Amino acid sequence: MTAALYLVRHAKSSWADITVDDHDRPLRNRGRRRAAGLASWLEERSLGCDLVLCSTALRTRETLDILLPVLGNTEIRYEEGLYHGDARHLVSLLRRTPSSMERVMVVGHDPVLQMTAQYLAATATGDAMDRLDRKFPTSALAMLTFGSAGWTALRQHMGHLEFFFIPPD
Repeated sequence: MTAALYLVRHAKSSWADITVDDHDRPLRNRGRRRAAGLASWLEERSLGCDLVLCSTALRTRETLDILLPVLGNTEIRYEEGLYHGDARHLVSLLRRTPSSMERVMVVGHDPVLQMTAQYLAATATGDAMDRLDRKFPTSALAMLTFGSAGWTALRQHMGHLEFFFIPPD
């Protein structure tokens, strides 16, 4: 088994109504377009997953709804802790992932996703780490692989950052 982790930041959300609670902010049209671009990119590469861990925030759920048709037969778990949590919490969730789930996607928020990728990656392909270090924009995707160690053995700097994709506007 080669474990693969897809870290996806939610698409661009709307600030049109400042009275809306942060947790309940929807996607804006630009965000929907970029999430659709990410979905197309995933589909072109046949990058499905076995499990999705998704924040309970509306913008992450709406992002996932756009990605779902291309992910294949996948289990979905909505995790409140991905909204308020930190990188340590996310790594802890991943360590509890069954080994049968080889490809896991997390749809969440920054700075948690960026910090998690930086914590887990020891090496990177091309300039992927430099770009990720600068910014983890909305709708971006970082893919890390971990060899055969499995999720329970997840630790700092044991992964390889395969790519960091940012869909065009």
